Amino acid sequence: MKEKMSKFRRFFNFHKWFSNNKFVACFSLLAAFCIWLWISIDKSPIVENVIVSVPVYIETENSVPSQLGLKVFGNSNYTVDVTVSGKKFVVSSLTADDIKVTAQTNFVDSAGNKSLLLKATPAKNQDFTIVSLSENYISVYFDTYKEKEFPLEANIVTELSSIVPDGCIQGNVVFSKSTVRVSGPTTEVNKVTGVAATVNVDKVIEGTTTFTPDIQLLGAPSSDFTNTSVDIGDAGITLTVPVLKEVVLPTTVTLKNAPADYLLGSMNMSLHPSSVKVGIPVEKIDDIKEISVGTIDFNSLDAGNNIFTFKKDDITDYMITDSVEKFRVSVNMGNVVSTYVNIPSSNISVVKQKAGYEATVAQQSISNVKIVGPASVIDSLNPNNVYADIDVSQVNATSGTVTVPVNISIRDNTSCWANGDYSVQVTIKPNS
Repeated sequence: MKEKMSKFRRFFNFHKWFSNNKFVACFSLLAAFCIWLWISIDKSPIVENVIVSVPVYIETENSVPSQLGLKVFGNSNYTVDVTVSGKKFVVSSLTADDIKVTAQTNFVDSAGNKSLLLKATPAKNQDFTIVSLSENYISVYFDTYKEKEFPLEANIVTELSSIVPDGCIQGNVVFSKSTVRVSGPTTEVNKVTGVAATVNVDKVIEGTTTFTPDIQLLGAPSSDFTNTSVDIGDAGITLTVPVLKEVVLPTTVTLKNAPADYLLGSMNMSLHPSSVKVGIPVEKIDDIKEISVGTIDFNSLDAGNNIFTFKKDDITDYMITDSVEKFRVSVNMGNVVSTYVNIPSSNISVVKQKAGYEATVAQQSISNVKIVGPASVIDSLNPNNVYADIDVSQVNATSGTVTVPVNISIRDNTSCWANGDYSVQVTIKPNS
């Protein structure tokens, strides 16, 4: 026991320790740090510090404006500087994340610029005080949201007397996208009366040229549309200006569902006018030899003389520059005869289905189908060679029984056709 006490006294021999200069130096440093730490925490002076660029949170969810359908438009990224007060060791380490600044929206009950009161609080339970904000209010624009579709209006700006060469005419402008959607605050969208696609042309264009236009809202100064946007799509919008050469070309018609004999041989057909002045793209001037003024389906042709009228305004492929308004076509099928046949269900088939659905024929036959052709061929016509094909790929119905048109064809025959329009009932159901 005496030996243990002796060792204990030797270990706690403070006189010996403080006689050691190294120990005294280390002890002094440790004591100084402890005293500094105590003074910093318990005796730290109260100071003020400015926390810069603290984000402002605008209350929108479950708020008065959200219940009224009002949204924030324009700038929503506001910041303020916040002056705080507290012990130096606390406020000196504060950042913008330690403070929450909220814009009060309780009194926002209508559209317009609203002055919102700002309130700052510690983001966490920290020992400091909010003294002041660099701004106590912010101005925020509220409105309901609106979308509206507008057709594009071409606006070619030039100082030239003509943007196309002499002897040519400018064709109708073609847009890659003919309409655009305008969206934004209702107050601004309501001012929009149109959307212009503007291009500046400073030299004559020798051929059809495509431009990338500037899109401008019409109806008010641009400063009134600061929060309104125009959806031009991912690919943007192009404006194409055709350059046309005026030429006189013979007129013709396009035949549909014509028997082979009438495609290979000549038909007794006359057109008035037989020629017309038309604007052709300069790039195609050597390729186009005649102008089709319309399409004649053979199922509308019967024995004798058949008259058709086509309007100039319905011709969109070319620009008719003549004063003519209509084209008259006379088709004389001569002394053809007709007969009537019934098409059995075995000859009625769906040739094109609607994606994801299956259609089946819901009737036994198609009765009294009028077949027209030369007398010698009609006399020997086999009714079993008459077929009806059905295309339901574009039918809107997705279930049930519906009536759809059919296309009548005559196999192993090159001179007869079906006259009139025919339809059949089919049952549509989803694929299992």
